[in-house]
Amino acid sequence: MNSNNISNNADIDEYLAELAVPDPNERRLSLCSILTRNGLDYTVQKIEPSEEKPHGIENYLVEIGPIADSHLLFCAHYDAYPASCGANDNAAAVCILIELAKEIREQGNISATFAFFDGEESKHLGSKLYASEFDRDRISAVINLDICGYGDTITVYSHGSTDKSPIRNFCNKALLSHHNGQLVKYLPESDDIAFNGMHLPTLNVAIMPKWDVHNLRTLATYNENILGKPPEFEMIVGQMEVITTMHGSFRDKVSTVQSNAMEQVYNYLFDSITSPLCEKKWFHFL
Repeated sequence: MNSNNISNNADIDEYLAELAVPDPNERRLSLCSILTRNGLDYTVQKIEPSEEKPHGIENYLVEIGPIADSHLLFCAHYDAYPASCGANDNAAAVCILIELAKEIREQGNISATFAFFDGEESKHLGSKLYASEFDRDRISAVINLDICGYGDTITVYSHGSTDKSPIRNFCNKALLSHHNGQLVKYLPESDDIAFNGMHLPTLNVAIMPKWDVHNLRTLATYNENILGKPPEFEMIVGQMEVITTMHGSFRDKVSTVQSNAMEQVYNYLFDSITSPLCEKKWFHFL
C-alpha cells in the first residue's frame, strides 16, 4: 500500500477553523484564500444571486496535471446547512481534498479535477450546474466526499459500479479493509446524484462510527422499497451518532471533527489513486 499521511496537520486544522463558519460569504472567502495560499489556481462557475438564492452559487474548480486526458473528478460541497458551522458537513471533506490536490500536484504524473461545490444544501444547485456544463469525455469517474471528519469506518457507495476500471481500486476489498472501509448499498443523498443517468462511475465516500454502519444495512432495504420509505427510516437515521455532528445538532462544532478520521479518508484516497490497478474481481457488500 502507498499510504501517505497528511503532510501538515496544523495546516488542515487551520483550514477547518477558517471554513467552519455559519456565514456563507465568509466561508466562500476563506476557501478562496486557502486555495490561493496553496498555489491551487481555480476557476469560478457562477449562478448570479436571486430571490431564491440571495448569495448566488459559486463553484470553485481546480485542475491538476495534464488535464487534456480523461481523469477523475473529486468533489465536496463547501456550503453548510443554515446557521450550522458545517465542520463535519462538509468542511472536513473540503480540507481533505485540498491536501489531496496539493499532494497530487507534487506527484507530477497524475491528472485530476477538484470541484468545491456550492448549494448542496439547496437542492444540489452547484453540482447540477457543473453537471450541466462539464465535458463528459474528460471525466472518467466522480468521487464525491460528504461527512468525512467523524468516526472510524469509511463507507463507499458505488451505485453498482465497483468493477469499472476508473474506480476499481476505490472499491477493492483488500484496499478498503486496509483502511477500515466497507462498500455499502446506501448513503444519504449528496452531490453524487447530480451525475445520475450519465453512465459515469460515481462514488459517494463518508466516514462514521462503526455502529452507524450497521444501520446502513437496514436503511438500504428501506431505500429499495418501491412503496417509499416507511416512518422507521427517519427514526433510524435520527439514531445514528454521525447525525449529531451536523445541521445544528449538539456535536455540530469544529472540536468534534477528528484529525485521525480525516487522515484515514485521505490515506484511503491516496492509496486508491497511486496503487497499481487491481484486477477485476467480484466484491461483497456488507
